[in-house]
Amino acid sequence: MALDHPTKLHGYQKNKISKEMYLKAIFLFKEKHSKDPKPVDIAKELQLSKGSVSEQLNKLAEEEIISYESYKPITLTKKGMQDAKNVVRKYLTVKKFLTNFLNIKEDNAHTEACNLEHGFSDESIAKLNILMKILEKKK
Repeated sequence: MALDHPTKLHGYQKNKISKEMYLKAIFLFKEKHSKDPKPVDIAKELQLSKGSVSEQLNKLAEEEIISYESYKPITLTKKGMQDAKNVVRKYLTVKKFLTNFLNIKEDNAHTEACNLEHGFSDESIAKLNILMKILEKKK
């Protein structure tokens, strides 16, 4: 069986995943600690070097998704907050589906939801939510 498309990630896919992981990390850090994270906090969370994190934070600041200056806390802009909440919503929806309907163990569901959240469109997530509501009624 031949594949019509290569299996490696395209540049825009890598950028989307990276951007979403940073937004999610910033959002969840603030939720957990009630303060904005510093670059070192994000480096620890994502298990990346401070240099790599600083480089990506500068890119996100250029896109006006975050407010960032070296050695200062990182804040999400209005757009960044919307995007971060959307990523978290996708994660929670996928994780709920995996645990509640496919009976995937919590740890595995977490890992799989983290990987899958980036591939779902808003439309697919909305339809997955509808499907889960239908399935919940049948329980």
